[in-house]
Amino acid sequence: MKKFYLWVALLCCCTSAYGAVRGAYYMHFAIELDYVLMRRANSHNKHLVSAAGGPQGLPASAIPIECRKERGKALIETKDLIHDMWFDSGFSVAAKIFPSIYSTWEARYVGGLAWTGKKNKYCPRNLDLDGNIAQFTRDYNFASRVKSVYNSKMYTYELNYWHHVTPRYTDHFSVSWLAGLRYFDIDEKVKMYFTKFFVGIPETSRYRVRTENTSFGLQIGGDIEYNPYHFLTWGLVVKVGGLFNRDKQRTLMLDNNNTVVIRDIDKSGSNFAYMAQVFPFIELRPTKHFFFIVNYQVLYVGRIATADRNMVFHGQGDILDHDGHIIYHGATGAIQFNF
Repeated sequence: MKKFYLWVALLCCCTSAYGAVRGAYYMHFAIELDYVLMRRANSHNKHLVSAAGGPQGLPASAIPIECRKERGKALIETKDLIHDMWFDSGFSVAAKIFPSIYSTWEARYVGGLAWTGKKNKYCPRNLDLDGNIAQFTRDYNFASRVKSVYNSKMYTYELNYWHHVTPRYTDHFSVSWLAGLRYFDIDEKVKMYFTKFFVGIPETSRYRVRTENTSFGLQIGGDIEYNPYHFLTWGLVVKVGGLFNRDKQRTLMLDNNNTVVIRDIDKSGSNFAYMAQVFPFIELRPTKHFFFIVNYQVLYVGRIATADRNMVFHGQGDILDHDGHIIYHGATGAIQFNF
């Protein structure tokens, strides 16, 4: 009997020294606080402002080099504005409950994220709003200055149940699956200001498109982890989901120094959307009372109404296009307090 206890003690010492086999952390609940640095990227490119083929009567030396393009060639595109949307800081808060070493309940909020892209262009009497909508307008043909701004905001909630097929932090490898609920709120706005000079007096008119999305649905996913030491874990999380999306778009186009309404459109609708999220992570556990977590995530949301997709410069333009998609990506640094 003494030999049996001796072998058990020796086995415990060896597994503690060489790996993560020290038993799961028995906690009741935890609070996680995250700093999020994320970028809004990869959308649909659309020509906004094109060269008017002028100005007539001016020597080439009087025209800025960046304005010397053939008529109809793009001078401002939505990709220029989105490229200007650099990494924005936000935050995330999560509460976790641990009924047992085989399950976790998690509620999470990610917010405080807002991006702005800007591009201004000055080309004397050589700026057109792209498309035939501007054909009979006063301020959108042969303008001298255009200011364009793209704003985008996003926040999300999720409630997840994690089932740990193999308990976390116990073996070298751990596998878990999740089922949960996901909610998104994504709002965007594009504004353009066209300025012409009449006898030296500036006249400015505004074109604006605003979209709003409220999406709610189910998500599933999984997590695989490797525990080389009892204080260190790295792994990969994947989530996919289907969403019911309620969206709307509002277009307002003014002309003649903002005194004439060319377009005033207000459309709403609903559709099926979807999302996918993936992120590798590293978790460091100096004590069982608090952990440090770092990840780099990519979040994709598809079939929603984005502002660039709903900028229609041909025909009536009274449509709601919810075939847009957005990719968000960035890093997160977190600290988790366990109780």
